[in-house]
Amino acid sequence: MREAIRRSALAPAQLTVDSGEQDFCFTDAFLGFAGHFPDYPILPAILQTLLAQLLAEQIMGEPLQFLSLKRAKFTRQLRPGDRITVSLSCRIMQGQLHCAAQLRVADEPASSFTLVFSKGASS
Repeated sequence: MREAIRRSALAPAQLTVDSGEQDFCFTDAFLGFAGHFPDYPILPAILQTLLAQLLAEQIMGEPLQFLSLKRAKFTRQLRPGDRITVSLSCRIMQGQLHCAAQLRVADEPASSFTLVFSKGASS
């Protein structure tokens, strides 16, 4: 799944020391739409969080071990052909990496959440 997501990136991520942004577009043939839902595909929330995790791993330069999801809000369905912008801002808090994610389509909010990872741990 990770490789299928990487292939759907429209360009390399724009990264700083603690943040990043990347655009994705998934065709209706994307494996992540399979079964979710027949005749009306939407990108599952778990894959939205994986998009953010992959960007966090690029920012940190290493694989990350997921610990928890906080303050998740999914406000717009993400459909095949949508140009999805993933923005991430990360910081260390209490020995853990907290990454605040926002997903947008045409500057319209689609979802927001915070991912918490083990600092320095690999998956």
